Amino acid sequence: MRVFARRRPTAKIAPRVPVSPGAFERWTATRGAPQARTRAAPRVMTLEDAIARYEATKAAAIATARDAAVRVREEATRAQRVVMNAPAPALAARFARADGFVDRGAYPVFVERIAVGSVIFSQSYARDAWLHVKNNHLLVALFMAHPKHPFSRTERAVCLFCSLIMGFGLTCAFGLIADEPDKTVVSVIVGGFIQGVYDALLRMFAECICIQSCPRCVVNCFETCGRIGMVLQFLLGILVLCIGFVAFVTSESLRALGGVTWRFAMSKASSWVVASMIFVLLGHHLARRNQMRPAASRHTFSEKEAHERWNTPQEPWCCSCCLPSRAPSYFWNYYIGEDVSFEDLPMKPPKYAVKNFGCVCGQDEDDEDGVPAQL
Repeated sequence: MRVFARRRPTAKIAPRVPVSPGAFERWTATRGAPQARTRAAPRVMTLEDAIARYEATKAAAIATARDAAVRVREEATRAQRVVMNAPAPALAARFARADGFVDRGAYPVFVERIAVGSVIFSQSYARDAWLHVKNNHLLVALFMAHPKHPFSRTERAVCLFCSLIMGFGLTCAFGLIADEPDKTVVSVIVGGFIQGVYDALLRMFAECICIQSCPRCVVNCFETCGRIGMVLQFLLGILVLCIGFVAFVTSESLRALGGVTWRFAMSKASSWVVASMIFVLLGHHLARRNQMRPAASRHTFSEKEAHERWNTPQEPWCCSCCLPSRAPSYFWNYYIGEDVSFEDLPMKPPKYAVKNFGCVCGQDEDDEDGVPAQL
């Protein structure tokens, strides 16, 4: 059987058309010859164009500078408003930066709340009370107050020294009582109470926190009077010490100083543990009750009356011409927020670390790894 191979089809080739002489020239003349692209020559800027460009650039720069000045003025106004509306503007002005804002690195909001008398930090009454004691008790605050508190440790040490000399002078004076049981009772109870009142007045003169919301001139005047009051109380302590000591040594012998020292220690213990602690805790309780927000419900007449009383500004008990009228809700609305209820508060107040004799006690709120902050 024969197999025939399939032949491939051949492509048809168009026949060549003969080109007559001069056909290319005629085609070129008809369609036009391709020309090389040439770059346009740069336009020479005239004097009028340069002046116009300069004026446009100048106008844009002036507008930008004017906008920047307006923003700076607004920021300065806002910073001044924040400082002036603060609970203690004169105290906040001490930590103001060059731009007018308060340096929160040197004066945190937490420290400002402690310094101006805000006592509500959490839902825990006991923890907030202990925080208040740590920053307001004469002896405890010397070692446990916030390190950035405006009432420095040196000022607290001076107040403690005045308290000690006053207490020892009173103990020496009470030592002149003849009967021994009466001598001890009067030294511990009466002397402790008097020293507690003395300590509270001494701190009030030293800190002058109640007038920090007044104008600067009034604050300077009262701070000067407070320094004079501290000096007078120091001199009073020295006077009581000298009179009591001399009278006791004159009537008794130096051997009896041992009993005076023991009664002095007992009277200071009763003053710091009982009298001063009662004054500090009582102040915290009254301030917390005054600053606490009422219940959110306003169904009954008493609840509506409580809200109205909480939002009504109250006249200060003294110096009403200088001190501003503030409602009990001022601290809550300023630091916590008007729309925040008691249930929204944290369970515990913020923590902070304190350095005493080279040892760091406590832990800062920002420490996530449990390592105490280095102060």
